[in-house]
Amino acid sequence: MNKLPRAINFLRYGRRSFIPLTAIAINNTQKIVRSYCQGAKKEIVVATNTDQDDHQYEEDIKKRILAKALDFVTKSGWSVDSLAHGAEAAGYPGVSHGLFPNGGGDLVHYFNVTCNEKLVEEMKSWPKEKLKEPKVPAQQIENAIMTRILMIEPYKSTWPKAMAIQTLPNNVPNCLATLLSLVDDICYHTGDRSVDFNWYIRRVGLAGIYKASELFYLTDSSQNSSATRSFVKSRIRDAELIQIALNMNPVAVAPQTLTAAFVTAKNMLGINTLK
Repeated sequence: MNKLPRAINFLRYGRRSFIPLTAIAINNTQKIVRSYCQGAKKEIVVATNTDQDDHQYEEDIKKRILAKALDFVTKSGWSVDSLAHGAEAAGYPGVSHGLFPNGGGDLVHYFNVTCNEKLVEEMKSWPKEKLKEPKVPAQQIENAIMTRILMIEPYKSTWPKAMAIQTLPNNVPNCLATLLSLVDDICYHTGDRSVDFNWYIRRVGLAGIYKASELFYLTDSSQNSSATRSFVKSRIRDAELIQIALNMNPVAVAPQTLTAAFVTAKNMLGINTLK
């Protein structure tokens, strides 16, 4: 006689202590579990995961893996290997890197988002007295750009590869999203409350300044990155001059503005190289 049906029959009828359960949903997050045993009926309310809970659970796992993967970037680069090592370090199988369809691009994106969040927290603690002035303080913009750029320091040797990864078609949307989020946060927390066309000019200009400064930083071997700070200061001063020219005579400077916008777009995508 087949042993499997006998085992099933034993579970069904062989032990009176066996409790068959029936679950009835009462809402999206709970179910009533009714148990029948020797004529007695009990109802137990238990919580069940919703789709949102499942999504959050998966996102938490991915964040733990990504956080651990950063520890392996200096050795394995912004790669699937780092993700696999990160998964193992977080207590998951190495094949969990399959959770990241863009591979190293997802790791770079996580790093950028994390650094942006850290910068916002730092800027919130900066003195706010100067924010009352009509002109956005250039010094605070300079400090914000330098603070963000220096977060790359632990991965400076591998960052050219990260920048190349960001230019791949699948990664461009995330790259632009984090860049625009960065410049918007910098403008807002350094006092920009404009609601006119200057809102766009400042953010597009700042995006170009940041990407150009990031490229310069990779070639900077000066002490405390002083050359990069000088570069940032010069680019901010140039942007201020352009802003003054636009305010004085928008028509006359239109060609120069369009050229600057074109160069800025190239900088944002990492297409330009320093000479």
